[in-house]
Amino acid sequence: MNNKFFKFHFKNDKTERGTSCHKNFDNFTDAMKFAYDYLDGLNNKPVKEAGQYRIIGVYEILYTHDNSVPSELN
Repeated sequence: MNNKFFKFHFKNDKTERGTSCHKNFDNFTDAMKFAYDYLDGLNNKPVKEAGQYRIIGVYEILYTHDNSVPSELN
C-alpha cells in the first residue's frame, strides 16, 4: 500500500536549474531508492547538462497531495 507522499528535488550544477517530482511510497527507504534511480536517469540523458544533477531534497509530505491543508486543521 502506497500511503506516504514524497517530493523529490534535484539540481543541475552546470545550468543552475532544478527539477522536481512526487510519488507515493510505503517508506523512506523505497523513496530514497527511487530518488537515486531517478538521479541516474537524469544524469544518463544524452544532453549537454547530463551528469550534472544531484539530489537536493527528499521530503515526506504530511498531507495529501490533493489537499494543502494538514488533516488536523480540516
